[in-house]
Amino acid sequence: MLKTGCQWNCLPPCYGSKSAVHEHFQRWAAAGVFTEMFRWSAADYEELEGFELAWQSMDGSLVQAPVRQAHCRKDEGLGRNPTDRGRSGGKIHLQVDGKGMPFAVVQAGANVHDSRLVTVTVEAAVIAAPAGTQQGPRHLCLDKGYGYERVEREVAGLGYVPHIRKIGEEKRPGSAETHPARRWVVERTFAWLKGFRAIRTRYTCRGANYLALLQFACALILERRIKANSA
Repeated sequence: MLKTGCQWNCLPPCYGSKSAVHEHFQRWAAAGVFTEMFRWSAADYEELEGFELAWQSMDGSLVQAPVRQAHCRKDEGLGRNPTDRGRSGGKIHLQVDGKGMPFAVVQAGANVHDSRLVTVTVEAAVIAAPAGTQQGPRHLCLDKGYGYERVEREVAGLGYVPHIRKIGEEKRPGSAETHPARRWVVERTFAWLKGFRAIRTRYTCRGANYLALLQFACALILERRIKANSA
């Protein structure tokens, strides 16, 4: 279902009735099973590969959400998408390491500005101490949408060195060796996430269910990287 985005009633009969499968999924989501799954996968990746936390990136990405129930749009992390004629939409906000490996993800309405989701995303990390430690500072790369003084103070208060390109700021001279691009990895991770149709278009009404799918997808990305590197 995560890969194809199919409806519950389209699942093969071998999995049981659609109502039973959906009920178990919602119970697992409410119990935090998918959060723990994400945490376990992150722990496996940290042990076998190691997160590159010196330089991290964060960004948000909009998704369509053709959910018809009016109460869902208000109470379940949905809002009017300003880039889609005001239709219902959601937002994925993601934090990744230097290789683009995800370790924090939240969901919100499409009308919530990215700059309002920095702290909540950092707090959603499934690994220990992603911010600065005694081993040295850790840097957080953000795009122009975060170019506010309050965001710089917020990021610094969270223990990071902020790197935010200001609106209208010219590109700094330098080569890939002296000033390597670092923020682009989060965009690639969004592409990986949206390879799952259930992520690319949000069909779930409940925000907790969509977050569970996001965490499941992030866990799969980590496990696939572990498998690829061990082959």
